Amino acid sequence: MRYDVRTSFITRLMASLLAVAALVPAAMAGQAVYSPKTPKEPGARSWLARKAALPPYQPPRLPDGTPNLQGRWGGSYSGDDIEETEYVDATTPPAESRVSDPSDGRIPYQPWALAERNRHRANLGRGWPGETGARLYMDPQTFCLKSVPRYAQRGFELVQAPGYVIQMLNWGHYHRRIPLDGRSRPTESAKFWMGIPRGRWEGDTLVVESTNFNGKMWLDSVGNFYSEHARMVERLRLADANTLDYEVTIEDPATFTRPWTINAPLRRAGSGGCAECGVANQANTDPYASESWEHACHEGNGQHVDGARTLGFKWYSGATPPGR
Repeated sequence: MRYDVRTSFITRLMASLLAVAALVPAAMAGQAVYSPKTPKEPGARSWLARKAALPPYQPPRLPDGTPNLQGRWGGSYSGDDIEETEYVDATTPPAESRVSDPSDGRIPYQPWALAERNRHRANLGRGWPGETGARLYMDPQTFCLKSVPRYAQRGFELVQAPGYVIQMLNWGHYHRRIPLDGRSRPTESAKFWMGIPRGRWEGDTLVVESTNFNGKMWLDSVGNFYSEHARMVERLRLADANTLDYEVTIEDPATFTRPWTINAPLRRAGSGGCAECGVANQANTDPYASESWEHACHEGNGQHVDGARTLGFKWYSGATPPGR
């Protein structure tokens, strides 16, 4: 379900029915209410197996010869914990890990960073296992902020123009303009929520390398994080006509013991089906399924911020690695 003017009322209604103020941000993030019998969402493990069985695919091309990746691509998962998780509450379905490397699906944190992630999680105020009952930080995305690679979970519309790739993100009126001309980056002291991207083509794969992050965003809604020293390399290629293979490798020597990778399929809007679980594409009867609609994410944020502070949450300002 995409979050736009047609669904915002439903989302708010579900959040009201949950009747737990601390769960409102999570309900908005998950965009659904899940029962304990919800099947485990497929993740990287299922997608890697499915992808290995696909025949080679030759993408259509634009007049300049580059692969045509244009279209509106939807996220394929609910977007709570990117590591494997079981059912937690009505906002959190069980899911396989989105981490494809390492093969155990775990984020390779340094000891200090794992302790910091656990500190975030212990103070969510959501009833997550091991919580202390205190409240520390609220998911930054609650306030309509967006990050790499988390934007892919919500989906985006991709447009190719001479010298650029433009991503219009399906959340909070954001867009990314990715130059392909090899231009230099700004100084390291320049920091941005979504970093600074630079793109290039490697065969049929669009490679986007981003640096200059401010380190104030999370990777999911339960406290997995990276620092301002992160470098992220995204790879986007068509696995078939209606499936975009999205892979991102995150390198942050200040936070992780080694680079690690997330891999997920993104479906073409309106195509239906489930690429990662092997369900064939199906016709979509919604005449607006392939369109990007205006979002209502920013409405009511003043009350949201005030409510978060009343509950004891603080604004997440990023983690500082030891010695930095």
